[in-house]
Amino acid sequence: MQLRPMTYASVEGTEVRVQVNTSAEAKSAIKELRHRKKELGLLKKRLQKTLKANRTAVQNAESAHEKALKKGGFKGVAARVGHAFRDTQAEEDAKQIEKDLANLDEVVTNIDSCIIQIEGRLL
Repeated sequence: MQLRPMTYASVEGTEVRVQVNTSAEAKSAIKELRHRKKELGLLKKRLQKTLKANRTAVQNAESAHEKALKKGGFKGVAARVGHAFRDTQAEEDAKQIEKDLANLDEVVTNIDSCIIQIEGRLL
């Protein structure tokens, strides 16, 4: 997802910085930050949907593996051997998505903090 560039604020990692000189710029910065917060909320929803689909795929693979083990015979042996060489990419993707979600939560918290600080100085 391509995020819109901001004029008065910048987000580097999870750190949010705002540079304003006048009250008009501060009001514009608040609008930018609220817009970015909405964008991040949409990105978070998309990541949560992907994580849910990823977890469902992992659970389905595990249940198929358990069924094959219970059957025994050639399919059971093949399932045991296949499970030893299974692909852990889905599990790694899930961990990465969880880290991204945690970072998004931290950025949103920092954006809220900046908005409160700017509004406090405007009053």
